Amino acid sequence: MKFELAKTIILTFLVGLSFLLTLAIWNYDRAYEVAEDADQTTEAELAGMEENKKNLIEPYQIVFHTNGTTVGYENKKEELEIFDYVSNLHLYDFKMLEENNRIDESVDYVELVFPTSMPSSYIAEIISTEGPVSIDTQFKSIKLFLDENRDSNQIIFENSDPYGIDIRANIQNMPQVIEHFNQLLLVGDFITYLPVEVRNSQTIYIPKDANIKGKKFRYTTISPDTQTFQSIFFQNPQDVANSPNPEGGQTYSDGTRQMVVRGYFMEFTDFSTDDITQNEQMEGTAIQGIGDQLLTNSLEHINSHNGWFTEKSENIKYRLYDLNTSLRNIKYRMVYNNYPVFSSNSLEDIATMSLEYRNGKVFKYTRPLMILAQSYDRSDRKLMSAEELVAFLEESEQYEMNRILNIQLGYRIEQQEQVYDLIPTWCVETYNGWEIITRDMVVDQGGQRNAVGTN
Repeated sequence: MKFELAKTIILTFLVGLSFLLTLAIWNYDRAYEVAEDADQTTEAELAGMEENKKNLIEPYQIVFHTNGTTVGYENKKEELEIFDYVSNLHLYDFKMLEENNRIDESVDYVELVFPTSMPSSYIAEIISTEGPVSIDTQFKSIKLFLDENRDSNQIIFENSDPYGIDIRANIQNMPQVIEHFNQLLLVGDFITYLPVEVRNSQTIYIPKDANIKGKKFRYTTISPDTQTFQSIFFQNPQDVANSPNPEGGQTYSDGTRQMVVRGYFMEFTDFSTDDITQNEQMEGTAIQGIGDQLLTNSLEHINSHNGWFTEKSENIKYRLYDLNTSLRNIKYRMVYNNYPVFSSNSLEDIATMSLEYRNGKVFKYTRPLMILAQSYDRSDRKLMSAEELVAFLEESEQYEMNRILNIQLGYRIEQQEQVYDLIPTWCVETYNGWEIITRDMVVDQGGQRNAVGTN
């Protein structure tokens, strides 16, 4: 009798347990799984590192205007030492430069030119100041005047817009600063720059002789097929489906977010972000506020998954290269030995990382999925001189000097079997973006020389 009672109790317990388990399965809340994936998203990382604002905001060119000529360092990496010195100066007395206060540029001065116009609030990110710069304007270059008789306007933050507001300031211990630069001009190895007038009568400076060395790089890649990688971009990687795309790559999607992979390049889009018109974006928001948000948010986003592929690459880094506050877009470009790198394939731009924001959220994010690692020398490549390049542009049917925004000496990056090749090249910026021009592309066409590689 006791045995039968025990069996009944055990059976009743098992039936009850089964019922509870069944009920738990029926009422399973997927939110737990989402939370688990959210933790995974936080921890998911690429094989890179974090960066900071100061390392990303650097000039692409530093030139010395002295004795009526313009010169720069033969070793372009030495420019970064100059920028580091300027960054440690202490500035004070920031004011708007009055329209009637013309700057005498006949004296010697040092000019630091940045790749893009930036809000004046960025000044405090790169140079020691007494406090934030409250003047709501932009700057693209810095002119530091080596004039002992100048007791004001010792440094100018110049707007690229000829009708825009410039900022002036003074420098503590100015005599020592002038002596420092005078010594550099005596002992440095310099090359001569050619002044070229482009759009809006702006003058840019390009090296007369294009003597730079290319490099080949072995590389490693990031696989987009792993759940660890996908959890950076998707809340629930197990819901992601992939299929071939017309360009020969793969498309990954969960219905609201999409990641298109072509070669070692990816483009992520979050379609759930609301589209806002430009007027709505700009209304009531200062340029400085928008610029600060773009820089801070994009840096935090890439840092969140260790997305800067620079630590394992010799002399490779990224630099802020384009900032569009009206379109909420920011772009970082790869540089090598302080020269910019441009992709020869516009559909797979592995030389840049860009982010576009809508309603305060990342709408689009493009980046490379490869890491340049060990480097070795490549054969020298003869480029056009500055005079030859300017003559080609002036004679070309495709270009007009008053529509050119900039000209830079740099590299184009191309994949060649098991390596990536950084090939020295000239690059011209127009309203269509950066375009690659080399001696190999120049061909005669009815007496006109005209050829271009488009980035």
